[in-house]
Amino acid sequence: MKTKHLITSLSLVALTVSACRNTDKVNSGVTDSSIEQTMTDTTAINRGADAGDFMKTAAIIGIMEIELGKIAQQNASSSRIKKFGEKMAKDHTRIAADLKVLADSKKVSLPTSLPTADSKHMEEMKKMTGAAFDKHYMKMMVKDHVKALDLFKSAAVSGDVKIRNFASKTLRALERHFKEAGDINAGVSY
Repeated sequence: MKTKHLITSLSLVALTVSACRNTDKVNSGVTDSSIEQTMTDTTAINRGADAGDFMKTAAIIGIMEIELGKIAQQNASSSRIKKFGEKMAKDHTRIAADLKVLADSKKVSLPTSLPTADSKHMEEMKKMTGAAFDKHYMKMMVKDHVKALDLFKSAAVSGDVKIRNFASKTLRALERHFKEAGDINAGVSY
C-alpha cells in the first residue's frame, strides 16, 4: 500500500516538473517582473476546484486570441505578424470548438463574449495600426500566452481525466504559440 502511494506521489511530482520545463527560458524581451505580474492563480484547479472555472477562463482566453488574431491580420504592418494573427485565429477557433465539446459534456455554459474591460481594450486596438500595433500586439501575445500556459499546465494535472486530456493536448499548441510570439517579439524594434 505504501509503495502504491509512493509511486503515485512520485508520478505527480514528475508530471509537475515536466509541465514546467518548457517555459523556464523566457524571451529576453519580457522581464521576470512582467511575467510575475501576468501569472494567474491556478492552484485551485489542482485542489479540485470547479472545472467550470477553468473552462470559462479558457473560453475567454480563446475569444480574445481569435479576435486579436483577426485584428492583427488587418492592422499589422509586418507580414510575419499578419500570418501569426491568422494562425492564432485558426488555432484558437479549433481549440474553442474542442472546449465547447468538453463543456457540453460537463454541462458547463461557456461565455460567448469578453468582459467589458477586455472589450474596451479590443476597441482601442482596432484603432491602432502599423508599428505601434505590431509592438503592442506582440508584447501582449507573449504575456497572454504566459497566462494561458500557467492555466493549462495547472489543468493538465487536475483530477478530472477529460479536463487533463484537453489541457495536455492544448498545451502543445500554446507552447508553440508562446515560442513563436517570443521570436517575433524579439524582432520587433522598440
